[in-house]
Amino acid sequence: MATLDGNNLGNIQNENQNKDSSLFNQPLPGSDSNNSILLDLFGVTRTISIDGIKSGTAAQLNTFIITIETLISGGQAGVTYVSSLSTFANKTVFVNSFNWNYVKGDPSKISYSLQLTEGVAVA
Repeated sequence: MATLDGNNLGNIQNENQNKDSSLFNQPLPGSDSNNSILLDLFGVTRTISIDGIKSGTAAQLNTFIITIETLISGGQAGVTYVSSLSTFANKTVFVNSFNWNYVKGDPSKISYSLQLTEGVAVA
């Protein structure tokens, strides 16, 4: 079961993780690619994209939506994401975005997308 800040995320349809080193790449004029200067100056970021379906009564779905939207507060300190699809146990993440809509023809389900970024808050 995947959770975000202890909240069950329901049925995860897709999870995509991108770990990017953001290398500084400086090709040299008149040289082939094997002579490019590569510098690892900027550190590494991980972005997690989740698509899921959450089922429940209207009240349960409303609570889920409000709970996830509350995490995007303008003063985030990071929350724990536990994935059910990958091998890592816990990641501290910030919520970039949360989009949802009702599943067509079924008012007891919503489909949603979450965009998360791994990291820690700077105090």
